[in-house]
Amino acid sequence: MFVIGIDVGTTGTKAIVVDEKGNILGKGYKEYSLITLPGGKIEQNADDWYDAAVFATKAALDTFDGDKNEIVALSLSTQGGSTVPVDENFRPLSNAYTWMDRRATREISEAVSEAGGGDVIYKKTGWEPDPSLDIAKFRWMRKHEEELFNKAHMFLTTIEYMNYKLTGKAVTDPGNAAMRQLFDIVSGEWDSFLLNLAGVEKDRLPECRFTGEYIGTLTKDAAEDFSLPETVKVYNGGHDQYCAAVGCGAISDGDMLLSTGTTWVVLGVTSKPIFTESFLAPGVHPCKGVYGNIASLQSAGSALKWLTQTIGEDDFSKLDAEAEKRRDSAKNIYFYPYLAGAGFPHNIRAFNSCVLGMELMNDKYDLARALMEGVAFETRMVLEEFEKFGTKITSLKMVGGAAKSEVWSRITCDICGCEISFPAEADTCCVGAAILAAVGCGIYPDYKTAGDNMIKYRGRLIPDKGVETFYNDKYDKYRQGHFLLRAFFEK
Repeated sequence: MFVIGIDVGTTGTKAIVVDEKGNILGKGYKEYSLITLPGGKIEQNADDWYDAAVFATKAALDTFDGDKNEIVALSLSTQGGSTVPVDENFRPLSNAYTWMDRRATREISEAVSEAGGGDVIYKKTGWEPDPSLDIAKFRWMRKHEEELFNKAHMFLTTIEYMNYKLTGKAVTDPGNAAMRQLFDIVSGEWDSFLLNLAGVEKDRLPECRFTGEYIGTLTKDAAEDFSLPETVKVYNGGHDQYCAAVGCGAISDGDMLLSTGTTWVVLGVTSKPIFTESFLAPGVHPCKGVYGNIASLQSAGSALKWLTQTIGEDDFSKLDAEAEKRRDSAKNIYFYPYLAGAGFPHNIRAFNSCVLGMELMNDKYDLARALMEGVAFETRMVLEEFEKFGTKITSLKMVGGAAKSEVWSRITCDICGCEISFPAEADTCCVGAAILAAVGCGIYPDYKTAGDNMIKYRGRLIPDKGVETFYNDKYDKYRQGHFLLRAFFEK
């Protein structure tokens, strides 16, 4: 038997065909564009999501030499927070307002005031009030696009629109529902207080089912589009970060996923949701009984990209090789990687990037080493935020661009002081979606058993005790510098 995992992301869609042992037998990808408009508007054509999923799946099937009739199930990983209004036939009435859209800044301020503070919204949904999410979007739409708002039969995010196109049923999951800021993660229901705040009726939102629940088989049209049998079963998917957690084995209390892209994201698995003053974002994990708590480091991978462009070094293998030699020569350099403001756990947009301790003897590779260390120090701060609330960190699963860098991976391991394992497959969102499908259709009884059989690791790192004192001392000084600089930028 075979299953398909599809990841509908922000800039493109990936698809894989997988066997019961996690061997990837086919892979496909299709990119699409964002539509950027004045006033902070960032939109997307919702039909691009479906068309790209069709293209990517067919591309994956082109290299699959098995029997299509033995493909039994599929599931989705999707971007969260991108919303499209649809008519009675579930056709888009406009572009989707993406999760990056910032047009509703005034509306979210008004909503926070009406709610009696942002904490009310955060404690229900797990997400800090933000202009990109649905409370703000709906208030903006009612004010500026009243005809469109009134005409809309329903408002669907990516997973709901895709589930409808696949099965004829618009179904969401708790992770994506919570990111809409209309759903209470504790009660597991659409929240009447939040719906009133947004000005939208419950019947204009989709049904919420738990991640991994059976939705239905492919419709005739979808089966024809995807070149798959109508017997293929569709199981409810999840938000991409939660699927990535499943796809790398971060499923038990204390497991940590470190996803190192343009933004670094830490997802920590805990037995209870963690609400913090720093707005850690807790949500319902696909594994029952645990929660996934998300923190984002805004300037991480993007900071290194900025540096390589600035210093004119686009050979990452050379950068790695040289940075590896620079621990001692860069020992007094402290790089605060806040090129887009200081993200979690500081959340200070006005706190800009700084470098302390540079001397004439230092060069661009010392600076690169210090930047890598700075991002790792920020990651350690995130892990310590979890530890404040009693989380015992048992492992760190590292994926993404920085996981390909031996020196950055080693720096992160030594600074954070915990073992790191590296999944062999980079597309962990797709693997997670495939595992949801495999468990849903009964190939495996649970996510742990499925992960033990379907997730492969290419290696692991253990902290080097020989540099523990060095990095503990440097981390203490990094934090001292942070608080001094913070006082300057907060004036």
